[in-house]
Amino acid sequence: MQKLLNSILRNGTLLLFILLFGISFRLTTKNQSYQKSSFLAFNNSISAPFLDARHRFFSYLKRQSHNDQLIAENQYLLTQVITKNNKAFLLDSIPFEVIPAQIIRNSIHLNHNYLTLNMGENSGVKKEMGVITATGIVGVVNNTNVHTSGVISLLNKSLRVNAKLKKSNHFGSLYWDGNEPNSVILSDVPLAAKVVVGDTIVTGGMSAIFPAEIPLGVVSDAAVPVNDNYYTLRVSLFQDMTNLNQVYVVKYTSAEIIKDMINENE
Repeated sequence: MQKLLNSILRNGTLLLFILLFGISFRLTTKNQSYQKSSFLAFNNSISAPFLDARHRFFSYLKRQSHNDQLIAENQYLLTQVITKNNKAFLLDSIPFEVIPAQIIRNSIHLNHNYLTLNMGENSGVKKEMGVITATGIVGVVNNTNVHTSGVISLLNKSLRVNAKLKKSNHFGSLYWDGNEPNSVILSDVPLAAKVVVGDTIVTGGMSAIFPAEIPLGVVSDAAVPVNDNYYTLRVSLFQDMTNLNQVYVVKYTSAEIIKDMINENE
């Protein structure tokens, strides 16, 4: 303690100067607008990197809650969009929802590719439910257990999906030909459709699996086979099938009604 007092006494003049300088600096920056703004600018430039680092650190800790919030928002928006696009067809009597899920396995190099979801029967997932993203379709559920589900990928040569031209509603059959993982074929589109490269392709909605008007991709090539009255279109997909993570399973709460309507029409 005595050494501390001796040190203060020896440096009393310097300590008094620092104290008075601090008081005068505080009064200046508080009462003079120019000096105040200059000081704040200087203070912000010094503290900005530390504040940014702190923000990044706490954002990292909260990343899971942010992801959950984003998934919930996407789930709501997808449900609203699908409902709006299918309102006329469903006559407001067949509601549906989407179940968020994640891809835990995805094959793309085979002729018959499959995916696995981390959601199963406990989450309401059943066979013959469509799997989509915000930018396209992914496949169809073909088997389930309590915790996971198997999905026939769109990149599976045995899967065919009803699709149509957005501009004219001309229908065709969408399938993968086993070539590029980000393009598929739309066949059986009549020549009356007058297709041009760049036309948008969407789901047709003629099933209890995929709702109508889900964007699929754009026409990248339009060919007419010899002695045929129908186009064979190559479609570049909006959804990158090689980069899948978050998906949504379409759950029709009254899917049997749609199936009965389709069977009666047929």
